[in-house]
Amino acid sequence: MSQKERNPISFDLESLQVFLAAVEEHSIFAAARRNHIVASAASKRISVLEERAGTVLLYRHSRGVRPTPAGEALYHHAKRLDEHLRRISDELSEYANGVRGHVRIHVNLTAMVQYLPRDLSSFLQENPQIRLDLVEKTSDQVVQAVVSGLTDIGICSSAPDPALDLDVLTYGVDQLVVVLPSDHRFARRRGVRFEEILDEDIISLTYGTSIHKLCTSAADRLGRTLRVRMEVTGFEAVRNMVASGLGVGILPSPSVEPYLGVMPLRMVALKEPWGKRPLNIVARRFRVLPLPSQLLIRHLARCRGLVVNDYL
Repeated sequence: MSQKERNPISFDLESLQVFLAAVEEHSIFAAARRNHIVASAASKRISVLEERAGTVLLYRHSRGVRPTPAGEALYHHAKRLDEHLRRISDELSEYANGVRGHVRIHVNLTAMVQYLPRDLSSFLQENPQIRLDLVEKTSDQVVQAVVSGLTDIGICSSAPDPALDLDVLTYGVDQLVVVLPSDHRFARRRGVRFEEILDEDIISLTYGTSIHKLCTSAADRLGRTLRVRMEVTGFEAVRNMVASGLGVGILPSPSVEPYLGVMPLRMVALKEPWGKRPLNIVARRFRVLPLPSQLLIRHLARCRGLVVNDYL
């Protein structure tokens, strides 16, 4: 193995900033202006990056620059690094300004709508010095955000692949129900099997959500296909479409119960083993999270009557 293969490539942050700007502005001159240096200095920094990388990073032409395949790879890594550095700077600034903590949370729709509003409100009342950044994603995206380090804590309805080696704590359990127009033939039933609604028009949550995946997988196991009439982005849209008689839907029961006396809806238990799904708190390692994140997990667990001594 050569010396070049053994030694890692060294980068300096200023040169990476110039490179990022050149890719985004399609111009070395514009990148220089954005970084408050002269164009010759910006060009030199990029040339040094290319020398260290051992390959050309930018195609140069009369109308500006664009990244080579190697440049594209470097750009994506450098962009992520830049975002992490900005977060570090923001968090340290918060400490300097008297804010003593910052927690990033990615959650799925169920957690966002059903569980977190009250729990986070009480947490912030007890810990006003901590700032929360809350982002809604699908359950799969939540897990990926935890794995990649984009978030400290994830809350999702899917069980992470054991190969990912994440810490998991069950935060709640959802009972899924079939949401029906009030005059539907199943409206007086106490329970419905999934296969019984496969001839119905389905009002589905969008592709990638955990409920959509559960329903699609269950239909596949039965050798059937969902008759999806429309995909919508939230619980409210499902309720509204079902109430208008456009189809039936599957939602967590707490997202339907408050509306039964207000809208022409009925809900019937989904009689399937997968009709009860856990809502999980996930992190790479609970014990090594920053203290504000650990405080939040303890609070969420306490709100649900959970014991976390084995985790924190």
